[in-house]
Amino acid sequence: MKSGRFGIIMIGVLMLAAALLALLGPKLVEKPASKPPAPANVGQSGGVTARGVLESAEDVELSSQIKGIISRVVVEEGAEVVKGQLLLEFEHDKLEAQRRQVLSGLAAAQARYKEAYTGYRNEDLQIVGSSKDRAQAIYNQAQDEYERQRRLFAKGATTQVELNRATERLKVAEGDLAGADANLAKHRTGVRSETREQAAADVERARADLQYIDSIMKDYRIFAPISGIVTERHKNRGEGTDIGSPLFHLVNPAKLRIRAELEETELGKVKEGQAVEVTTEAFRGKVYHGRVSKIFPVIHKKTQKSFDPIASFDINTQKIHIDLNDYSGLRNGVTVTVRFL
Repeated sequence: MKSGRFGIIMIGVLMLAAALLALLGPKLVEKPASKPPAPANVGQSGGVTARGVLESAEDVELSSQIKGIISRVVVEEGAEVVKGQLLLEFEHDKLEAQRRQVLSGLAAAQARYKEAYTGYRNEDLQIVGSSKDRAQAIYNQAQDEYERQRRLFAKGATTQVELNRATERLKVAEGDLAGADANLAKHRTGVRSETREQAAADVERARADLQYIDSIMKDYRIFAPISGIVTERHKNRGEGTDIGSPLFHLVNPAKLRIRAELEETELGKVKEGQAVEVTTEAFRGKVYHGRVSKIFPVIHKKTQKSFDPIASFDINTQKIHIDLNDYSGLRNGVTVTVRFL
């Protein structure tokens, strides 16, 4: 009797359990809804992030302006240089010889110019005056001899030949005296304006020739346009170059900055002056602080690697410059992560 009653109770319990399972079963096996994925380029604190690289604001690639042979290389890769320091020289012996020739011509032109504008020296005037006195004395003698021969010829005491000779000597002496008088007058009045103008033109022409040679010689010596470090040296002594051949790459490590790329989906979320935090794999756990110094208005294709190694480069980005408060430990070319606060 008791066993029959127990069986009826067990059947009731099983039926109740089946009913509850039919009602609550689907809810018990339903998976919890997953959280939506975080949007791309969002940092831990919710700020937009971007990839960047340390670069120098002064970054120069030096190339050859001539076709020539290198005669001397003064610096090595890694050397520190100062602005204006000689880095390299080309062979220029022929050009140097031309320059010396031009300098000689300039000196001669300047001497003629000085003589033309300062007039003749007293010594020159004395010499010209003495020449005139001699010409005058010779003329006086010729005049006396002519008068004597003329009187003798009138008396029949000399021949026509002697009179003719005296006449010729007088004409020659008269011409020499006229030339001496003109020369003395020229020295007393000074150089003609045409001569002075020609002397000035000769000086200007010689100076222009020297300027032209010096402008060419500038391309035969390579000087550092900035103070910094020689990161690359492309040529050695004795090698030839063509116009445009690379010679040196220089950067100024004292003027570092960060160049970052912001994807176009984040445009408008970053402003100039905005604070940033910068981290790098080289110094894990260290955070650098700075601000956005410039946002470029031009949109271009991505050039830097993104956080996803398989991400496409075929997306548009906006270039941004960032200045840090402290660059200790950082080097040119280091890759960093920028979080915009």
